[in-house]
Amino acid sequence: MATAVIFAKERECARRKELYLRQKDHERLVADVLKSYDKGHTGSLSFDELKAWLTSIEQGVTPSESECKWVMRMAIDRTPGLDMPNDLMEAFVPAKYFGRAAESWLAYKETQGEINAVFKKFDTDDSGWLDRDQLKQVLTTLNAGGAPAEQEVDYVLKRADVIGSGNITKPELAMAISLWYTLEEKHEKSRSSFAGAHAIAAAASGGSDHHKKGSHKKMEAHLEGEEGKEQAAGGEAGKDAEGVPSKPQEGQTGDKVAAKGA
Repeated sequence: MATAVIFAKERECARRKELYLRQKDHERLVADVLKSYDKGHTGSLSFDELKAWLTSIEQGVTPSESECKWVMRMAIDRTPGLDMPNDLMEAFVPAKYFGRAAESWLAYKETQGEINAVFKKFDTDDSGWLDRDQLKQVLTTLNAGGAPAEQEVDYVLKRADVIGSGNITKPELAMAISLWYTLEEKHEKSRSSFAGAHAIAAAASGGSDHHKKGSHKKMEAHLEGEEGKEQAAGGEAGKDAEGVPSKPQEGQTGDKVAAKGA
């Protein structure tokens, strides 16, 4: 029995490796896919034709609707005028994006085991997706038990939910986790800069009273100026220039996120 399982996995790996190599030879990939799955002879793949192609890659296992939408979204992400997600099931994947679709699907399948483990723990209602509260629980676990701020949950949900369902589906989970770690990295840099400014101010205070007053005034002006720049660049309070929510400092009201390692 174990031998059969190993053999089946070896065949699966070989099939995926073959697909990857065919992707490298894009012209061959396009010709093969169009010949087998372009039933409408449009030179592209409709939603149902894409699903049929993905089903063949998975040896007859049909992907879910959300998985197909996600691949469609990844493949035609930069198509002008596409209203996501309403047009997804009516959209087509042009031949030039077949490679992108294959690459996205293979990357997702490589991490599906880990994704399923997360869903088994946090998808408590077996819906097949994570709602906002369940996503918050995932981020709390990633944050060593510290609950993320509400604006951080909204930030991750808004950007990871690429198919526009209002939830996090299985293929969107990797993006959500990546966004969280990127957010934490930005906050860590912000904390380091804040500590550095205080260290400079403390060092400057060792001079004469006149020098101390001048240094403090310059530091206050610098900090106020930087704060003004951040607020102007962010476009709204509580966010940086990229729309990333700012990390609350000690003493502020509202939700706090526990520092990593705390």
